[in-house]
Amino acid sequence: MVKRLTNPLRDRPAPLGNLLSAATRALAAELDAGIAAAGFEQLRAAHAPVFQVIDPDGTRLTVLAERAGMTKQAMGELVRHLEQHRYLTVDVDPQDKRARLVRLTTRGWAVVDAGVAVVEDFDRHLDAVVGPGEVGRLREILLRLIAGAGANYAAGGGNSTVMRVD
Repeated sequence: MVKRLTNPLRDRPAPLGNLLSAATRALAAELDAGIAAAGFEQLRAAHAPVFQVIDPDGTRLTVLAERAGMTKQAMGELVRHLEQHRYLTVDVDPQDKRARLVRLTTRGWAVVDAGVAVVEDFDRHLDAVVGPGEVGRLREILLRLIAGAGANYAAGGGNSTVMRVD
């Protein structure tokens, strides 16, 4: 086998997937820090899907998992953690005694409010650093990518599950 003298990727721009992953980690770190500063130290950005997809009157665990694009087992793990820390209650669904209904507690609603404040603050920061027009263009481009625009290898368009894109 012939040893290459250089890496052919070295002189290329960073792969877009790597940049998007790094941006996701940076946004998650901002959310983690903001939520911790608001007094919710035991929460991480990984818990955000529950708060993003739950209905005000409660939602079945299976629906939460579907909306978040997660397995029921993974959602169940998040819900158990959040229930143990009193952010959620899990009760029998009055419409179907076999199902469980997940509801936010007062403490859970406080996390929603804190999360909204962190996201709004970060959006203002992005607008100031990048410019509102550029941020808007970035959102449009990302939404097109999520919808499958330009999909080449994945099966068909719309191959990504996204919790909430509006």
